[in-house]
Amino acid sequence: MTQVFQVSGMHCSGCSARVQRAAEALAPGATVTLEPPRLTLPEGATLDAETINRRLAELGDYRVAALPG
Repeated sequence: MTQVFQVSGMHCSGCSARVQRAAEALAPGATVTLEPPRLTLPEGATLDAETINRRLAELGDYRVAALPG
């Protein structure tokens, strides 16, 4: 099942690029979009928001929250 998270704190393409690099380090194949601000993990990746947020906290004021569904 693909996991999708809403990302807060991204305001520009530089922000989304930083989040993209961090996401790919955690789950190769992850994708980040700025509009809408989403992080999508590839099929089979098993990460929770807490794990992702710990990594993102190292980069700035970025946070994810799981989307229902």
